[in-house]
Amino acid sequence: MKRKMLALFVASTLVGNAFAQEEQAAVTESAATEASADEASSAGLNHWSIALKGGVDYYRWLDKSWNFEGGAVVEYTANPLWGLGLEYLYQMNNHDKGASPEFDGTVHDIDLFASVNISNLLAKYRSEAWQKLNIYANGGAGVSVYSWDVDQKNYKSPEGREDSDWLWLGVASALVEYNFNKNFAVGLEGRAKINNKKDFAPAGAAKANGGANLLFRYKFGGNSNVRNVALVDFEPKVEVPDITPMVEELKKQNDEAAAKMEEQIANQNAAIKKLQEQVKAVQDSLDSHIRNTKEPEKYVPTKEEDEIIKTAFAQLEFETNKAIIKKSSYSSLDGLAMLLKQHNEWSVILKGYTDNSGNAAKNLQLSKDRAASVKSYLASKGVPAGHIQTFGYGSADPVASNATLAGRAKNRRVEIELFSK
Repeated sequence: MKRKMLALFVASTLVGNAFAQEEQAAVTESAATEASADEASSAGLNHWSIALKGGVDYYRWLDKSWNFEGGAVVEYTANPLWGLGLEYLYQMNNHDKGASPEFDGTVHDIDLFASVNISNLLAKYRSEAWQKLNIYANGGAGVSVYSWDVDQKNYKSPEGREDSDWLWLGVASALVEYNFNKNFAVGLEGRAKINNKKDFAPAGAAKANGGANLLFRYKFGGNSNVRNVALVDFEPKVEVPDITPMVEELKKQNDEAAAKMEEQIANQNAAIKKLQEQVKAVQDSLDSHIRNTKEPEKYVPTKEEDEIIKTAFAQLEFETNKAIIKKSSYSSLDGLAMLLKQHNEWSVILKGYTDNSGNAAKNLQLSKDRAASVKSYLASKGVPAGHIQTFGYGSADPVASNATLAGRAKNRRVEIELFSK
């Protein structure tokens, strides 16, 4: 591909030079013809259209909850290939099906997008009947203005919670549109968006959501609207001289030069890659030295943080003689994970212990495995694994007597220590 592009570039340059003098008059006349054709193709055309759309949206954090969305679009179609548009979309995201938490919410999306007519790009010579059906790919950016109102007894406080703010958003959509006539069209759109913040709703909202809409468009100008003009009719008609023999000859002459250039590029890329690896090695070594030489300071949790930590480990249970965490412990560990994710400046040490029943070597390994299981669970919830160290101490340091069942149960535990970096 590189060789073909290089050969075509060189050929075009040489052909221009070869015909520059003896074809000057013809080129001047051709340029005037092209300009006239281009002016004729775009003169008197209307570029504007408006559309109304409505459908459903789906937020994946809403327990498969579908809600209404609807809005309007103003679009300027520059030519049959692409255009620009301004979109407003109202989205409901109510959540009142008995799940936790229950809340009412709305989102107002305002975005500027670019639209590309894929049908004209790939098949501009299709028949007139098929030109009524067009597929568009749209992408853009804007803002989401949201508000929500939580109404749930067990959501942090009895009175619930409210919030409203705005976020940056990115939008992508695919639209299949059919022209009923020169003024009206109907389309089916699949739309996806992503916001720059994860937790703008009380359930820990996902960044992305999708939607599907039915769209009705009005095209100003009717027959003169750009959306009704075929690409082959819009483009100026230019006769291009056949330069295939010259291109082939130049391609043959330039193959060797292109091959040498590719070899030089490959050698340069290899040198750059080696240098990057060396820089990364030095950086990793420096980072490791800084981490190893910095003295960590033990962190004392606040009252609220200490309550979350105590609850997580008080409710932590494993299957008998195994390092498998029981599902009943997940909810309290989720609270601990959320706390740790809010404090990236912490480093964590998890210590596993057992009672003195059974083989000491097996107890030591079990204590290590249980501490590692807690680390794996927290990492699966988004806590950086590099921030957590685990140790196992078997039956060492009992906190109660191993002579009773209750005492042995207390000795089978995992403890946590927090350090500020």
